[in-house]
Amino acid sequence: MRRSMRPSALATGIAALLLVPGTGSPAEAPRPDTVTATIPVDHARIVLAPYVWKPTGEGPGARVEAAMPGAYLKAAFRGSTTLGLVVDGLANHDCPPPSMPVIETSVDSGPFRVVPLTRRDEVYTLPLAEGLDAGTPHRVEIYFRAADLTRQRWTAATTHLRLAGLALEEGGSLLPVPTRPRRAIGFGDSITEGVGVEGLFKSWQSLGVNNARASWFPIVCAALGCEYGQLGTGGHGMSRPIEIPPLPETWDRYDPTTSRLTDGKLIPEPDYIFCALGTNDFERNITADYTRWLTAMRAACPNARFFCVVPPLGFHESEVRAAVAARHKAGDERVHVIDTAPLLPAFRTGQGPTQLAHDGVHPSEFGQGMLAAMIAVQVQELLPPAEVACRGSSAMRPLTRALRGASPRRTPMLMPTGVATLGGCRPGRDHAQVLVRDGHRGKQPGHRRRSGRYAAAG
Repeated sequence: MRRSMRPSALATGIAALLLVPGTGSPAEAPRPDTVTATIPVDHARIVLAPYVWKPTGEGPGARVEAAMPGAYLKAAFRGSTTLGLVVDGLANHDCPPPSMPVIETSVDSGPFRVVPLTRRDEVYTLPLAEGLDAGTPHRVEIYFRAADLTRQRWTAATTHLRLAGLALEEGGSLLPVPTRPRRAIGFGDSITEGVGVEGLFKSWQSLGVNNARASWFPIVCAALGCEYGQLGTGGHGMSRPIEIPPLPETWDRYDPTTSRLTDGKLIPEPDYIFCALGTNDFERNITADYTRWLTAMRAACPNARFFCVVPPLGFHESEVRAAVAARHKAGDERVHVIDTAPLLPAFRTGQGPTQLAHDGVHPSEFGQGMLAAMIAVQVQELLPPAEVACRGSSAMRPLTRALRGASPRRTPMLMPTGVATLGGCRPGRDHAQVLVRDGHRGKQPGHRRRSGRYAAAG
């Protein structure tokens, strides 16, 4: 049974605890008397995040490679007291140590353990756990947490995560892994990449504060019951090339030479497509490029729902709405705007930390949780009841009613500590509180409707 989560729970439930899983501890190396076997990464019982892993080879030569943090692998197994991850470090040739990929792992739902990779130019087994009960089923989750953007992420594999499989003791075997019923793909910039989630971001060679798993997109996908492909990368835009080309030139590719499509379609077709771009498109009008991307991706995903998220700094809101309106005019009604206006006062460019961001731009864990709660509420309101994954989501209903019932000049504003309740929210029954502020979002201090300078969204 899935439980709905109040926004406060969503906001606080993403802390990455850097502890050793209680069911096993990291091993420096396999025991000398242990015989291990590698299970190739293309094994049918290994669950990979959709859309983000570029596959090559098969069987013992199979590899999957992720360019952007957020990719994950899940598996269940029994019959082994140890667990290892087989990494193809040949991808990381000449990568400086501070720029190496960082992963995090959890065994049997234990706390996540952060592991910066250190070995290059070889295929090796990274020990993840030992001392497990071989007679008990176990589960592992592995996430690509962070990597250096500045080492040519789009055109070179230097900071990519390339995996070859899992290592179990001889006689160990994989078990089926339950998966969520739907799929989603999300495009974004450094906010979606999880930059600065756990502290003030200062450098792409100091990755400890970055955590893709703790960004808004995985939280929203959990609320919607989705396996997901997370494609957030610093400096990404809809029109302006910075670190990588703009979205209309990259959405359908793993890299410049490898298509993500099969016969022009994204397979399997996602149920939901999210886009949260615009912050990096300073001094550009993105309407035409946004519309062009929506049209092209609709051809590849004829049945999916699109959710176009206005960046939390409010940049290009009118252009996002114009692109969605253009698709509606073309007869495509399964394209929606997701408004983030209520959070706008807690994000500021170049003015230091705020309640929701260590640098005013990149959301903290709490800020990402609040952003995720706002997006999930609006998406669930737009979906038919049969598609809403969170059964009995009454804890979100007060916010949903507020968003649905607000007029354009009366915007509900999420507050971390509610100072007033909207009519209809009953103390003791409806837990979420909102503050209603008068005035159109265009009149709120600091809001820029079209463009702003590059907001370190890197």
